[in-house]
Amino acid sequence: MTAHDRGAATSSGATFREFRPGLPTEPEWTELLESLWKERSLLVSDFLERFAGISYGEALVPTDDVYRTAADTMDMFLFQMAGLELPPDLQALPREVAARRARQGVPLDAFLEAIRNDFRVLWKGLERVAGVKGIGVLVANMDRVLDVVEGYVSSIQQAYAEEEARLARNQQLYRQRLLSRLFNAELGGSAEVQDLAAALGVQATGTFEVLAVTSESMAQAQRQFEADHRTYAYENTGALYLFRQQRKERTWQQEGPGFPAGYVPGVEGLAAVPAAAASALVLAQQKRTGARLVTMEDAWMGIAGGHLEQKFPGFSAPIRQALDRCTPLERQRLLQVARSYGRTGSIKETSEELFCHRNTVVNRLHSLHEVIGLDLTVPAEAARALVALSRYSEFTD
Repeated sequence: MTAHDRGAATSSGATFREFRPGLPTEPEWTELLESLWKERSLLVSDFLERFAGISYGEALVPTDDVYRTAADTMDMFLFQMAGLELPPDLQALPREVAARRARQGVPLDAFLEAIRNDFRVLWKGLERVAGVKGIGVLVANMDRVLDVVEGYVSSIQQAYAEEEARLARNQQLYRQRLLSRLFNAELGGSAEVQDLAAALGVQATGTFEVLAVTSESMAQAQRQFEADHRTYAYENTGALYLFRQQRKERTWQQEGPGFPAGYVPGVEGLAAVPAAAASALVLAQQKRTGARLVTMEDAWMGIAGGHLEQKFPGFSAPIRQALDRCTPLERQRLLQVARSYGRTGSIKETSEELFCHRNTVVNRLHSLHEVIGLDLTVPAEAARALVALSRYSEFTD
């Protein structure tokens, strides 16, 4: 469920949605809903307070997942009660939530108990915005509130049953619950890690490689690795994490999975996989062209540049402005030599890579020095220059 601000997306990645009933045929009811829309953050807070008293047993559901689901659900109810078409990202919400809770191992009865609190939350919110004057309108529309909640409950029950059956057919239910524990629990020690590794069929002290895939490529990645029992897949809040024990000369970097992903190899021990997955997600979120893996070596300069721009606004501006005064061809040549020399540190290798004479490389490095005021042959200046130059797509792609 997604967190929503009152008019703009928040830093947590919330979806901005406009609530426009148009010309209502029932203006008093519509006015109530519009008032509640402006206060819908209170609906989420009320739901979370009630949810605190519900136990999901041993199921581990991330806090941000509960919050995002509550916010999205309240938005969906308000759209439905107003008779509006649902935004595209809310149309499949019941199925997505039910499938996710089934994979997380949430007991259906506890899940439905949490959902049925939605009616109490909505009714309390409507009473609050209606006041004494609007209570008659509210009572007259009680059936609408019940209908949207019960419709959601029915959709959830059906989708949960279908997902649980699918997981059972593929023998994934137990495996997914183990993965949920790996990614969401604080493992108590080596004995617990050993038990978890044994249940998953991997070596607790083995070496792993990890992929993180963002929402655009999740479906492709799931299809590709669905039948690969040596690859473990865990989905959580808009990202898919894949990991497996690393094999010599058959790594994902060598094979190329065929879709964009962040990639972290050489992860020592099963307990280190969740942290590596978080790092892989940061890499996956970097802008790159083509269906290829993004490694720390590929992206560290861009990530560093982004952080420096946050702490020191305009950090890369002088270099960018200096290069922008060059002709497009000159700028392209300077960025090419900076990228190659920055990676190899060798005049000879750079000349071979760029198919030009070594004197041409020296001259271009000298020209770059003159343009940006930093010398790539001096390590401290090179570090600053390369991080600043990473803001150019011609440099990183």
